[in-house]
Amino acid sequence: MKPRDELVSHLMSTPVVALDPKTNVGEMLRLSESLRIHHFPLVDSAGLFGIVCTCDVDGARPEQAVSQFAHRTPITVSPEARAHEAAARMMLQGVGSVVVADDDGVWGILTRDDLAETVPELMRHVHCKYCSSRQHLRPGPGHTLICPSCAARELGSGHD
Repeated sequence: MKPRDELVSHLMSTPVVALDPKTNVGEMLRLSESLRIHHFPLVDSAGLFGIVCTCDVDGARPEQAVSQFAHRTPITVSPEARAHEAAARMMLQGVGSVVVADDDGVWGILTRDDLAETVPELMRHVHCKYCSSRQHLRPGPGHTLICPSCAARELGSGHD
C-alpha cells in the first residue's frame, strides 16, 4: 500500500487530549505546554462540541472558557479515511488538523505535522512561505500560506 493510502487511524495522534468546553484557557495552555500539543477537541455529554487551537486563544484571559474560542464545526474524518483524503480536507478547509471521529466518538486527531512526518509528499507544499513552519498557517500573499510570526513581520515592514 502506498503511504498516501494509509488509514488515518494508523497515523493519528492518540490518546487524544479532549477538553470539556468549560475548561479555562489557562488550563488549556498549561496542558499545551506540558504535552507539547496545540489542538484540542472539545467534548461534552452530547459528543464533539468543537475544536480549539492555542492560536485561537491568543490574547484571551486565563479564566475564560475555551468554548468561547472554539470552532463549532470541526473538520472530521472517519478512522477508515485515507491519509490523502485527510490532507485534502485540511487544505480545502484551511485547517491544521482534523478530528478523527465516528458515531462511537472521538478516536484521535491528525495534524499537518503528523502527515508531514509520515506521508511527507502530501505536505510538501504546505508550509509558511517565509520560515517553512507548518503551525497555525493562514492564507498569505499570492495564494501562499504564512504563519502568524511572519505575518506580523510582514505587516510591520509595510509590505503587501
